[in-house]
Amino acid sequence: MRALFVHAGGFCLVTGRAFGTAETLAGMGILRAFVLVLAVGACTQPARAASSIVGAGDVAVRSLRFVPGAGGGPGMAPSGGTILVATLDLTNDSPRTFTPDVSRFILTSGDGERYQGTDSGSSAFVGVANSRAPLKAGDARTYTVGFRTPDPVATGTIGYEP
Repeated sequence: MRALFVHAGGFCLVTGRAFGTAETLAGMGILRAFVLVLAVGACTQPARAASSIVGAGDVAVRSLRFVPGAGGGPGMAPSGGTILVATLDLTNDSPRTFTPDVSRFILTSGDGERYQGTDSGSSAFVGVANSRAPLKAGDARTYTVGFRTPDPVATGTIGYEP
């Protein structure tokens, strides 16, 4: 019974033997390392599968990022939707100069739903500054565009409709 009350050591339930301070500290170090490995493993996000969102026509998809729960507007609670933030290259394949507008980027999902592009109205767009300058024939420019979708892993195509 005496071993149960040893403050500096521990007690083995199987053998009934009291541990000394050095044995307890070594065991605690292993336990702490194990808990640390579990905590670090729990904090990392699992890798997502390759997205099946592609560019259509004069749009090329450079990167995609899904921001969950960011569907609410300023001053509103999150709607539980997802914002797909896409970095896109737009090439002017037409013979004339035009001024691109972010709202003309359209995500058409795999089930035919269409979502209009935006670059404001959510904290997901902090730091986004798209060019509003005319795009000459044959030139290309990179845009960061968001699409509010109810699907946390949307699929489909992104195109530009002048």
